[in-house]
Amino acid sequence: MTGLGAGLLCYQSGPLAHLHDPMLNVDISKLEQLVTDLRGLLKEGLVATDIWDRATGLSLAGYNAQPAAVALFNQLTEEIGSTLSGAGFPKLNRYYLLDLDGDNAVVIIRHGEDLLQGMLLDSKKVNMGILFSIAIPKSIEGTAKSRG
Repeated sequence: MTGLGAGLLCYQSGPLAHLHDPMLNVDISKLEQLVTDLRGLLKEGLVATDIWDRATGLSLAGYNAQPAAVALFNQLTEEIGSTLSGAGFPKLNRYYLLDLDGDNAVVIIRHGEDLLQGMLLDSKKVNMGILFSIAIPKSIEGTAKSRG
């Protein structure tokens, strides 16, 4: 990992090099601001979130960071993509949602082939309309703006 100026990091690709370009340029401060904005928007409905580099598994920004979840959803997203492709289905697009026991839900957002974002949500407290119409589009746009 090599620092390139204030808040802009550049990562060498890791063992999953096929997932992105050799260098990942992201303005970390913009990702951190995005996380803050999401916390304000989703309030108590947002239990945790991470935005991470798929190749390294390194969380670039987060709230109540979940390193085990990062590893799990990195692998799961890869498996879903491979399974869909192998079955002749269309490719996974921008995001997917999992409805979990205990009034929990997880949204995984694909920010291109190199970054993923996970959000653990309290299903009883999150407003799904705001999630789908504002929070997910804001995450996609904010992450795109963070790129160097």
